[in-house]
Amino acid sequence: VCRRRRKNNVLGGCGQGVCWACMETRPRAEFGMVRTTKDEFESLEESAWWMHERCMEPADLRAYFGGEKELARARAAADAAEAEEAAKASGSSGARKEKSKTAAVDPSEAAKEKVRAMSVKELKAYLTRNGKSHAECVEKSDLLAKALEVAATAAPEIPPGPAWMPVGMTCRLCTKPVAKECGGVICRRRRSDGSIGGCGEGICWRCMKRAPRESFGQVRTTKEEFESLEEEAWWMHEGCFADGDYKDYFGESEPEDFYRRRTKADQEWEWEADETRPTTMGSIMQRQG
Repeated sequence: VCRRRRKNNVLGGCGQGVCWACMETRPRAEFGMVRTTKDEFESLEESAWWMHERCMEPADLRAYFGGEKELARARAAADAAEAEEAAKASGSSGARKEKSKTAAVDPSEAAKEKVRAMSVKELKAYLTRNGKSHAECVEKSDLLAKALEVAATAAPEIPPGPAWMPVGMTCRLCTKPVAKECGGVICRRRRSDGSIGGCGEGICWRCMKRAPRESFGQVRTTKEEFESLEEEAWWMHEGCFADGDYKDYFGESEPEDFYRRRTKADQEWEWEADETRPTTMGSIMQRQG
């Protein structure tokens, strides 16, 4: 229902109800740009409210979006979305130009735009994932302001999929740049909880094969194996493994000797002839047997 009880206890809104289907699909020219979702509205609990854009006073708009700057950005985003939809509908070349323009957007600004489109639930998850508390945030505008601060300083989001070394990237061991596509692999993993593991250094295939076990560790892969795993492929240095990585990579519980070595629990520990470890090259393929 289009309604808000303002701080001065005055009710705003026309009192008309809008179903979720219309909330999502009605054109901006008819409905306005102010929208919400069932999940977002539900998550706000007692502080939830929504009104048609036409029923809002300037103060309502500022309160809903979190301030003048946020309101201006929301209008700009709505204008861009409306222009893109018009271009698609007409089948003109405008859609291609808009796509090209979007592709050239600064990564930091792209991250902020993504944050602005998040629901309350998504904003809370975003803050938690970046190690920020949202306990003090009462309204969506509070969550959005804090999330935008995080987005301004956060590292660019790592793309999904296998972490191949791009042409020109330098191998951490031999210090030579790879000259071909897929000339090596980056120490990186995106875990199921969204966290990122690995140091981000690249290793060429020659060094992957020849690096000494004492300094490099036993976890290895090959170009053929990595390629065959497609979107599921990942690799990290033994020393970059965290709890749970070993089981996901090898398909079995982490041996005590491996745990001690990666955590440096015993600095004097050395390889032993009878230690427990896979007898073949460390490979994620083992879990597929």
